[in-house]
Amino acid sequence: MLVSHLSSNKSFLQGLILLGLILFAIYLLHDQGLMGVLLDGDKSYISWVIIAIWAAISLRWLYLLYWVQQQTQDMNALAAQPIETTEAVLSRWLNHGWFGADALLKLGLLGTIVGFIFMLAPIANLTSYEPASLQAALGQMSGGMAVALYTTLAGLVGNILLRIQFQFLADAMQNLLLHAERASSQNSDAATT
Repeated sequence: MLVSHLSSNKSFLQGLILLGLILFAIYLLHDQGLMGVLLDGDKSYISWVIIAIWAAISLRWLYLLYWVQQQTQDMNALAAQPIETTEAVLSRWLNHGWFGADALLKLGLLGTIVGFIFMLAPIANLTSYEPASLQAALGQMSGGMAVALYTTLAGLVGNILLRIQFQFLADAMQNLLLHAERASSQNSDAATT
């Protein structure tokens, strides 16, 4: 029992360390001004949406890690219900995380398309091919390209981070299921003797 208690605390604490490292990296990027470049360069605000979704799903991830810790500490209550039910619930929760990670990637790709639209819009407004008007159009086109690249970057990074986080959670949940199966078989063996 003590070993399972320590392993459950280990998963939750490792999750806190992982989240702390991610937040520290975000702080360093902000301190160097790179977060400002990303957010100021994205005129579509899709990067803000990506960051907000990542933060919300990360809070859910942290809660689920805590839930796994609590269930590991109270293995008797978990072993009393059918393993298939527990497995279905855990699978559904993991699917929410995988969906969130894919949604971030898709939002990044949507930002790419929106950026290209922003980039090509100045060409439609060209009335002459004078150097001054071409220079103004190129300046506006670079803003659209910035939107495309920054939203793609935000979506890819958010996707990678959520996939790492939820793979970590999947491993902790798999460990929980293995402990629950062992406890269930021990309870059934004790009941038959």
